[in-house]
Amino acid sequence: MDALLPHFEQELAFLRAHAGEFGRRYPRIAGRLSLSGEISEDPHVERMIQSFALLAARVHRRLDDDFPLVTESLLDVLYPHYLRPFPSCSIAQFDAGGSAGQMTTPVTIERGTQLMTRPVRGVTCKLQTSYPVSVAPVKIRAATYRHSVAAPEGTRLPKEATGAISIQLELLSGQAQWRQLGKALRVYLDGEPSQVSPLREALCNRVVAVMVQDTPHGRWSGPYRERPELVGFADDEALIPYDERSHPAYRLLTEYFAFPDKFNFVDLPLPAAAMPGQNEIDTPVARTLTLHFVLSGMRSDSDQARILETVSEKNFVLGCTPVVNLFSQNADPIRITHAATQYPVVVDARRAFGYEVYSIDKVFRVKQTPHGESIDEFRPFFSLQHDDLLGENDSLAARPPGRYWHAQRDDAVAQASPGYELEMSIVDVDFEPAAPQTDTLSIRVTATNRDLPSLLSVGTAGGDLFMEGGSIAREVRLLRKPTSTHAFDRGKGSLWRLVSHLSLNHLSLSGRGVDALKEMLRLYDLPQDASNRRQVDGLVSVEFLPATAWLAGEPFAAFVRGTEIRLVVDEENYVGTGLSLFSAVMDRFFGLYVHINSFTQLTVVSSRTRQALFKCPPRNGTTALV
Repeated sequence: MDALLPHFEQELAFLRAHAGEFGRRYPRIAGRLSLSGEISEDPHVERMIQSFALLAARVHRRLDDDFPLVTESLLDVLYPHYLRPFPSCSIAQFDAGGSAGQMTTPVTIERGTQLMTRPVRGVTCKLQTSYPVSVAPVKIRAATYRHSVAAPEGTRLPKEATGAISIQLELLSGQAQWRQLGKALRVYLDGEPSQVSPLREALCNRVVAVMVQDTPHGRWSGPYRERPELVGFADDEALIPYDERSHPAYRLLTEYFAFPDKFNFVDLPLPAAAMPGQNEIDTPVARTLTLHFVLSGMRSDSDQARILETVSEKNFVLGCTPVVNLFSQNADPIRITHAATQYPVVVDARRAFGYEVYSIDKVFRVKQTPHGESIDEFRPFFSLQHDDLLGENDSLAARPPGRYWHAQRDDAVAQASPGYELEMSIVDVDFEPAAPQTDTLSIRVTATNRDLPSLLSVGTAGGDLFMEGGSIAREVRLLRKPTSTHAFDRGKGSLWRLVSHLSLNHLSLSGRGVDALKEMLRLYDLPQDASNRRQVDGLVSVEFLPATAWLAGEPFAAFVRGTEIRLVVDEENYVGTGLSLFSAVMDRFFGLYVHINSFTQLTVVSSRTRQALFKCPPRNGTTALV
């Protein structure tokens, strides 16, 4: 209603201002209606004027909103996530506690596992894991950074080595073996952003060799080809569910700006050739293993090196995963009557304020017949799934009426009665309201708990989250306070700006330069905080140049034409957040814009020195070509 008030006042002021003129021009008619002044003396006429102003205000607002039915329906078909809230997120750690000493093999907690919180205002919030978690009988005993690599005599080190990050691991179970841990050990880089940023960049961009030491004072084996890998860019590592029709490039931008902690996970390699075998595992010294990540290009007097000196084992946390406040649930059944054409979709009427519908997944009509129960599935009206409701011998003219649904959010209801803002209508093929016989709608939805997770207290004794039926983990803690929910701006013209950006590619961006790129990035800055604004403002210029690359392939190698993207940035704007992570996100973003038989190659250049800071490999979609 707050958005409707300015339009109502404008319409009412217009009537007041022209009432006198209308009365003077038509005194006989105005005299009968008592409109000769600014305020009518007849209360019934005054009520009619205000009622008309309210109706006209609704029309005025709809025009100012640029026909939301059109834009929302278009986005709901092509990019439905634009109309949905970005749910609350956090980082959870699964701690096996004392039971780790009795484990023989790692236990995997799969992606999508549901966790529950203690009640918040009477509502139990539900979160689900985004990454698979390996709960293993291992801990990080120590972690250090040294300017000089103090390797034993005879160790083969790269000539460009200027420092090393050493991480000492310890097996907690006498029956476990190193080789059971797999090819990599996933760690969460915990700490302040100013500390995590150089640590992440050093591990993912500056490692030139990986060495393994299987005894405290023994030799270093290696170097090995494996490298630490940044986590969070794959489709199966997404925070929010994404329709296959939607471009994954936009998901990366949304998640990066809304919850950058998701990208603070690194897979540390465990070279199989260096893992102690069964014969060596029985000795006490074989219970520890040290990974040495040899770095290059790290000046001892640089700010990055000074920050790395403060790194300890507390910055590397095992058994972690991002968690997101999304869960699937049956909404309250809707009884179809002839008294209404719209019905609110309520997740749980007992605590409606604590739930919000993220998406409607399935709608079924349950009808009682003399022969039992009949169940029919309804489809969304604005979709690409109309003809599948026809039988093999049916025609469009023979389509059963009222087999579609359409849902729309009412912002006014959301403010007055949270939980009742989404209203569903049953329509026919012509989008006319349909009134089936008295039946019941069964609705499967994906829901959130609004901002209730952000009210949780973190660090509660006994754990912050719980699994149904229990798990190997003694405690599940939250390492970060859950974020608030965010939503795309739905103000005047906002949805049309979103629609206009859906057709952008690297050619349309190159025509308008860096301003077009900045405008696009700002659309995905849902929190709109100072850190995100500073990163967007750090873009100085962007240039698109033709490029050629020699790529191996079957049946033979060939030259491939592509696009080199030179992105000039002010690196000072990325202190504390990390230019390397921003570059990695932009590299994949531009890569997903390329055509099938081409590639992009991003080069990030300093606006101060004009030197290349990062040069990414040629990329086609999500795949690096070299």
